Amino acid sequence: MKPNEGNTPFQVGDWTVDPTANTLIRDHQEHHIEPKVMKVLVTLAQRQGKVFTKEELVATVWPNTFVSDDALTRCISILRRVVEDAPQDPHYIQTIPKVGYRLVAPVSFALEEAEEVPALGEAVEYLPPAIEPTAPQIQILEAPPLVETLPLAVLEERRTRSTFLLAAAATTLALVLCAIGGTIWYMKTRTLDAASLETTALTGDAGEQLQPAFSPSGKTIAYVQVNTNIASRRIYLKNIGQESKRSLNNDGIQQFSPVWSPDGKEIAYFGRSDAGLGIYIAATNQPNAAPRKVYIPQETSSWEQGGLSWSPDGKFLLFSDHVGNEASASIYQLDLATLRAQVITNPPDGAEGDLSPQYSPDGKKVAFTRATETAVRDLYWITLVDGVLHPLTHDRMNIEGFAWERDSSHIVFASNRAGKSSLWRIKLNGEQPVRMPVGSEDATQPAVGPLPGQLAYSQGAAIWNTDRVHMGEDGHSPENSILSSTQEDSAPTMAPDDHAFAFQSRRSGNQEIWVSSADGVQLRQLTMSQGPVTGSPSWSHRGDRILYDSRPDGHSHIFSIPASGGAPKQLTFGAVNDIIPRWSNDDQTVYFRSNRGGRWQVWKVSSNGGTPQPVTSTDGMAAQESADGKYLYYTHAEAAGLWRVALDGSGESMVQPQPAAGYWGYWQVTPHGIFYLDTSTTPSEIRIYDPQEAKSHTFAVLSLTPPPFQGLTVSHDGKTVLLTRESNVGRHITLVQRRAH
Repeated sequence: MKPNEGNTPFQVGDWTVDPTANTLIRDHQEHHIEPKVMKVLVTLAQRQGKVFTKEELVATVWPNTFVSDDALTRCISILRRVVEDAPQDPHYIQTIPKVGYRLVAPVSFALEEAEEVPALGEAVEYLPPAIEPTAPQIQILEAPPLVETLPLAVLEERRTRSTFLLAAAATTLALVLCAIGGTIWYMKTRTLDAASLETTALTGDAGEQLQPAFSPSGKTIAYVQVNTNIASRRIYLKNIGQESKRSLNNDGIQQFSPVWSPDGKEIAYFGRSDAGLGIYIAATNQPNAAPRKVYIPQETSSWEQGGLSWSPDGKFLLFSDHVGNEASASIYQLDLATLRAQVITNPPDGAEGDLSPQYSPDGKKVAFTRATETAVRDLYWITLVDGVLHPLTHDRMNIEGFAWERDSSHIVFASNRAGKSSLWRIKLNGEQPVRMPVGSEDATQPAVGPLPGQLAYSQGAAIWNTDRVHMGEDGHSPENSILSSTQEDSAPTMAPDDHAFAFQSRRSGNQEIWVSSADGVQLRQLTMSQGPVTGSPSWSHRGDRILYDSRPDGHSHIFSIPASGGAPKQLTFGAVNDIIPRWSNDDQTVYFRSNRGGRWQVWKVSSNGGTPQPVTSTDGMAAQESADGKYLYYTHAEAAGLWRVALDGSGESMVQPQPAAGYWGYWQVTPHGIFYLDTSTTPSEIRIYDPQEAKSHTFAVLSLTPPPFQGLTVSHDGKTVLLTRESNVGRHITLVQRRAH
């Protein structure tokens, strides 16, 4: 029996496959896989034993989209890993050298009426969902009735044709023509010839390669290499067409956001050391020369995602920073001659701010993302001569990088506006974005090169595990995974009876709160926000409710929901952002981070709702009361260390230099001490701090450093810790070039 396309569960070997849930099940163990990975499996299963060429599989799984073979190879690799298959001795998927793949395991489908299965390579038109635009801050002229759709200029040679028709005649092969009062209207159509493009993997090292940046000549790409074992980030240079690479320099600090000088002789970047964040400039041909530090930002937002731009005339750098204690970030322009910075944007009150600025190639405009909240961003641009602001998108979704095209009138950007992050193109006149035929899934951080047809972006995935680390009689025991997914499970919080834990996950397609049994076998979705990013769960001490933050109107607010399920209760409101809630010891008060006072602080509100009140005068994340109720502990968003203040708001002091910057969620106050992640050691450790003795001791040594911006949770007896771990991380730089004729 053939499967009902994408719907019918079936059996492959000893695995039950449910395409609608994107799961494989065996021995009551459920494994979630990505939709494209499931599509590959379903396609192979339709004709078990038959050899599919790579071209057939690509045409079926990615219709009307140009992707490289590595996308298919990655899907096959994930399937083999899940079903525990070996390519040298295949029991499920066999590789046919230089041809393709076939499914060799037996397949059986449910006996239900078979439906017609689309032919391989059949075109399926993609129509993005209609998005209701929010009111722009300035007026934008409406597009003409006949909208001209322009594909990527740098990826095509424009082909223009004009067809003239009289009003009394029409032809089905021509575009619509109208004649009014003797005037003939013309419409031009430009198409993208995907066959003229080729994609290759520029990098393929273990770990992650991010933030590509083309040199002015287009012959070299700078990028950031992330070594997950020791949580290091370094900038490397690689010539296109060559396998060798070299590090930019050996300054020994964390490096981010490379950007080339217009003459290609230098690279500016963010560097983070124990002394904090700085903007550095290093020579590209002197790897042993010390870089020079040109500026110290006060509190750069999203420094790990990019955010430097060098002006085409070589005189200025752009970056995002905060004004004094303002909560909203603004765009600054640094004069490299005087090393003085001037603010050039003013975001609205209550917003996260303006991030990731980029000069246009003609040097006349600056584009940036304006974030209502960290995960809610839209594109804007201004003209430098008069500072006039132009909203460009109105999606209220996430934007994970963008790049100007060479004509300074189009922008390529990565967004989750239609599901997974993919590449889009938009014209500055406000037309609707057009999805690009490359970078169709999990693509972020696009970069446009100076040569015709050049584009690069970061692409890849990882397995997200919830690991259990516990203390045994013989001391420390290695961590073991109790939950695994390709859809980013993270930020676990344990129930007070240790029988379950809540976590945030993208299993449903959107990030929601889920609840799992302690062994990871039984799962249920707790929230149904269906779009807005929902996360940061915190289980109450009584065990009856769970706190979380969500963004239903573009701003983040605090909610409380019964742990057993039911209707959520919204606790905070307003055109501000409230995030990372935590319970007081008696569950009567909720602490959270908020910018409602014009700057980031710790605030509190009654667990029944009411008027929030400030607690600290400085920033604070994941605030928790001490076991004796005398102090409030917290971390900082952009700086390392664990801090505390008396509950009356006085006497702020640092008590520990760890957790590191970006690891603000990896700690918890317990009656057994304060558990925290220490990444200053290699390998990283979980340690316990005793506030009375002001000393720490090791709880466990980890095999891998967990990803930042997540957290850990501790059992009531202090013997078990749950935390997030990324495994099989494979993010690389994909290069797009015009195919040689």
